[in-house]
Amino acid sequence: MEGKNVSEILMEEQIKILIELQGLDREIFRLEKELAAKPGEIKTLEDIYKNKEEEAKNIDAELKKVQLEHKNKEMELKTKEESIKKLQSQLYQVKTNKEYTAMDTEIKSARADCSLLEDGIINLLDKIEEIEKIKEQGKEQLKVEQKKLEGEKKVISEGAKKIEEELSMLKAKRKEVSEKVDKTILAKYERILYNKDGLALVPVRGNACQGCFLNLPPQVINEIKMKKDFVFCESCARLLYLEE
Repeated sequence: MEGKNVSEILMEEQIKILIELQGLDREIFRLEKELAAKPGEIKTLEDIYKNKEEEAKNIDAELKKVQLEHKNKEMELKTKEESIKKLQSQLYQVKTNKEYTAMDTEIKSARADCSLLEDGIINLLDKIEEIEKIKEQGKEQLKVEQKKLEGEKKVISEGAKKIEEELSMLKAKRKEVSEKVDKTILAKYERILYNKDGLALVPVRGNACQGCFLNLPPQVINEIKMKKDFVFCESCARLLYLEE
């Protein structure tokens, strides 16, 4: 301490305390950001799961649509077949060849329609079977995804709880350290701290502020060395100190 006046000694002590406080604050800010991000992480996972649920609903809706189309074609086929039976019963009652030919042509046309309907029904049955398989696979996959979601949410929640516990300890330590700082200096420090995203006190390295990384004028470096008062960076307004 030889060669140093009381002012310099007090300033050095305050800087040391502020360095410790800044270390705590940086960790507190980091953890608070991490904690604030947790609900968003959970929402992202839930949104992903909801999208998969929506996909499953779309598959179910597609299945119902195809089943309805199959039902309608079955009804149409049944109507056509009944119409053919009716025409066949009337075929031998006609009196002229012309009427016979016309009715026979109508029956053949109806049978051709039936053949197309039958092909369509077979295709729809194949499609229904395929969609049902996809639906069942999706249902099983959704169960897996739901279990995965719950597991990931649990991990995030447990992580958040751990952060809260760590923050509680850090804030208790911060309170203890901050009480050692001059109230006027602390007020200035905290104002900068919240305006500069948790970084209020920075060292000078290579004549550059480690907050904004701009070079400082020689006069500012000399003022820091004199240790008469706290010096602020003219560019980023952070408190400056020289590393020992």
